[in-house]
Amino acid sequence: MIGETSDQRIAELGVLQVERARSEYRVWSATLRILDAETARVEREVEAQQRDLALAAVRSVVAQANGWSEHQAASRIHEAETARDDLPTVWAAFSEGTLDAARVSVIANGAWKLTKQRSIQRLDARSVAYAATHTVGELRQWVKRFIARHEPDEVEKRYEDTVAERSITIHHHEDGTGDLVAENLPSYVLAGIDQRLDHAAKAITDDDRTLHQRRADLFVEALDHIGPDNEPARTPNMAIGVMVPTSTLAGIDDQPAISADRDWVIPANVLRTLAESGNPFWYRLTTDDRDNILATRYDGRYPSHHLRNAIRFRDGT
Repeated sequence: MIGETSDQRIAELGVLQVERARSEYRVWSATLRILDAETARVEREVEAQQRDLALAAVRSVVAQANGWSEHQAASRIHEAETARDDLPTVWAAFSEGTLDAARVSVIANGAWKLTKQRSIQRLDARSVAYAATHTVGELRQWVKRFIARHEPDEVEKRYEDTVAERSITIHHHEDGTGDLVAENLPSYVLAGIDQRLDHAAKAITDDDRTLHQRRADLFVEALDHIGPDNEPARTPNMAIGVMVPTSTLAGIDDQPAISADRDWVIPANVLRTLAESGNPFWYRLTTDDRDNILATRYDGRYPSHHLRNAIRFRDGT
């Protein structure tokens, strides 16, 4: 939200922002009232075997009235119900215009991933102050860190379950092109791939291709070497920054590590395996529970270069 300012024009934008948030709240609240009333009516008047169809028709009408697609309606109704029923502080802030719909959506999505009622209550109590003074992107990263720290066991379970569903699929288009989609791969693996592609693409000079085109072509060239008789590719050196809680390294608990850009996490059991392997190369930043840097460890001969990287990893920029 826009803070206090002496510039009347900027202050007016802040007022409009609050009005927009309140308007969004009225839409969400009215939608829930309609759905609650129609659900009660359907349960009274419609036979059991026809109720699902009748409720689907109600949701379709509500979606059209709000200008939402069916998919958007399903997500927003679930987010609204979660905020109203499980996040009373967030819902009240939404009604006052302190939070807008985008921020409430991020917090509600985070609440779905929490399994303990006390964790949801803490999210509700602590998220409003942060959400009101930060961007949606920053809030999304904050929620990820909150989930990782308050339910690390569930982070590991979701990681294992999700990675077990990893897959590569290819979709062909009618124009002779197609898409290659990799799903549910470990984030640290993808971070390494991204770094290597960037490094290799930027090293190419005197080339008319864009950076994205060079990255895509290098990726395809690497896939051309897939085969049972080919030697495995040598793992190149990488520098991946992660925020590692001291308690995790000591084995006291299983808080996951957080990436330098605060966008992904590494479960504790995976982190320990990677840290012990020594490959890829890790800058290991030891922190307390408030992200204060206690120590930075690295191997190398050029401290100025490594310290510069450590600061980048710490600050995410």
